[in-house]
Amino acid sequence: MFKKVLIANRGEIACRLIRACHQLNIKTVAVYSTADKNASFVQMANEAYCIGPATATDSYLNREAVLMAGIIANVDAIHPGYGFLSEDGMFVQMCEQCGIQWLGPRSEIIALMGDKAAARRFAASRGVAIIPGTQVLDHPSRIKQEADKLGFPLLIKASRGGGGKGIKKVSQVSELDNMLSLAKRESQSAFANGEIYLEKVLVNARHIEIQVIGDQQGDIQILGDRDCTLQIGRQKVIEESSATFITGAQRRELGQAVHQLLDGVGYQGLGTVEFLFCEDRFYFLEMNTRLQVEHGVTETTSGLDVVLLQLQLASGQGKIACDISPTHSGIAIESRITMKLNSQEAYLNEFSFPENVRVDTGYQVGDKITPYYDALLAKVIVHGDNRLDAIEKMKQALADIKIDGVETNLAMLKQIMNNRAYQQNQFTIETLDTGMVEQHESLTS
Repeated sequence: MFKKVLIANRGEIACRLIRACHQLNIKTVAVYSTADKNASFVQMANEAYCIGPATATDSYLNREAVLMAGIIANVDAIHPGYGFLSEDGMFVQMCEQCGIQWLGPRSEIIALMGDKAAARRFAASRGVAIIPGTQVLDHPSRIKQEADKLGFPLLIKASRGGGGKGIKKVSQVSELDNMLSLAKRESQSAFANGEIYLEKVLVNARHIEIQVIGDQQGDIQILGDRDCTLQIGRQKVIEESSATFITGAQRRELGQAVHQLLDGVGYQGLGTVEFLFCEDRFYFLEMNTRLQVEHGVTETTSGLDVVLLQLQLASGQGKIACDISPTHSGIAIESRITMKLNSQEAYLNEFSFPENVRVDTGYQVGDKITPYYDALLAKVIVHGDNRLDAIEKMKQALADIKIDGVETNLAMLKQIMNNRAYQQNQFTIETLDTGMVEQHESLTS
């Protein structure tokens, strides 16, 4: 087992990773920006190193600073969590060259799946259905030509990155040039890469994710599935496990597609394969080669601690074939509580949650909220015998939450739980964008 692990992240996921390491008697090293010097995760770690000023580009995205902290602390491994450097193939190579184990897949797999256009080609080569679309396009006349072939509505999508950034919907040809400029500019700013491709809009689609893990031999196991359909502007709001809109036969079909995609590639660590479901067909969307924000709902229904499992497998303790047995019990629902970020700092004057639910957060009462990072305040997870039972428990949990000092989306989450279409499982990835409930404006990771 590892002796010391550097956590290359902040906030709630850093707290989550530190707790898991401590359960295994692994010492932890936190890295932090000047804005986070008093944060909970910094206090929880055995050691902590300041790696730069508040802006993420100068701290959490600074490869050299993060790696130097690991070298100084003499760590065995680095866990990236999600976001920041978690899908940075170059950083993985730097870790490998310095003899520090990366808790995730190899750099070449990260590079493959991190390039969404390349990932589409790879999936298609393995016989997995992909959403109709193009490869990377760079010439305006070619973009117009391919858009006419695909038809409208369509999506302009950044080939790199994630989190809904660099994606623009085009409903008619007159919008194409403007949306193309916006998508390229956003992609260049967020990912230092302006490459784009086009993808057909699937009408009335649902979004489903498959959680996988691979051991040191490259054998993979499916740990469960999630319904992540409820989104605002491609940003997830509510997640459920397991996905109740699919049948057992469809779940087996998804499992087969995942194994077609990953068997034999030597995948190690946690990952999530994402699909869109439309007109009784599943289409490969992308793969995230890391821990997901919403991993908690899968843990709740599978009976597995996926972070502990990842650490154990990465250290060579155990194999997929004999050591993992998900339970798939009941239904779990997660609500993401986010805040509206302003340019000014704010303080959490009140921040309390009911005791009978799982709450993943990196904040506590009195904490200062800065405008430099994502808007996620907390993730609230409930577990019920069935979906309606879980919805009732989430209603009660949201009613008992008290937050003061920042504006949040709590009212919107309550509206969703009381919405008939949501309760009847009748919604698509565009439902929240088209007026299911009153919208909440926030910035998310």
